Amino acid sequence: MNKTYRNIIVGVLVAGLILGGLGLFLKYGVFQGMMTSKQARTNTQCLTQERIFDEANVLTDAQEESLFELLSEKEQMTGMDIVLLTIREPDINDYYEIRDYAQSYYEENKFGWDQPNGNGVIYVDNWATGYCWLCTTGKASEKLDDGTIQFIINRTNETINEDPYGAYRTMIDTVSSEMQNLNLFHFRIGNFWLLLIALIVAAVFAACNLIGNKGKVTTSRSTYVPDGGVKINRHQDIFLRSHVTRTKIETDHDSGGNGGGGSIGGTGGHGGGGGRH
Repeated sequence: MNKTYRNIIVGVLVAGLILGGLGLFLKYGVFQGMMTSKQARTNTQCLTQERIFDEANVLTDAQEESLFELLSEKEQMTGMDIVLLTIREPDINDYYEIRDYAQSYYEENKFGWDQPNGNGVIYVDNWATGYCWLCTTGKASEKLDDGTIQFIINRTNETINEDPYGAYRTMIDTVSSEMQNLNLFHFRIGNFWLLLIALIVAAVFAACNLIGNKGKVTTSRSTYVPDGGVKINRHQDIFLRSHVTRTKIETDHDSGGNGGGGSIGGTGGHGGGGGRH
């Protein structure tokens, strides 16, 4: 293999390993100890210390306790309240109603890490109709954009019907990891950006190698011209006609997954989005 191309391949592999490692650090919290919130909870007006409200009775007592321990850990890491509420309310049967219910519940109980109705999220899941809503407040609204909220909801709903406990753990972990992802100038370094950076690094590495080899004589006349000269045969191609067939490909534009997503957004200083399972 040509030395230049071998160096390019090695460079691509090294860039991939470095950026892949960086992605794992950011996504799965290898540096979570460094990213733990330094601010103590200052909201003294919250009406309850509970964070798990399983009114739909889809969790066991042991599962509730386990989720509460996880929530407590993630709250310290993110510096915000994380609340889970399950209900069975047949009358809450669209995104507007589940959104208003979530926002009102958060406000009435005065949740918030820093102050009443402050930094935090509440995930409300209605098991009577399948509608769910992730309400964000304060810095959670700033960090979790519409696409990220829909990603969290879709991941949760992938297994919610078969394993509510596992799905809610996924929701909590994903909210926490998304809140702690590195942001530069208000854009998140996700998989797409890591791939783009890797390609740019590889391209620069390749360009440097090509420039370094520019001007080196690697061929001569004898490389292409055999002894005795070159014999040229006349060859002619005639283009007759072309026929192009176009077939429309149907695509599914439903971005919500598992019943679709609610893109109506939050009100009254809240952000958020919904889904259905």
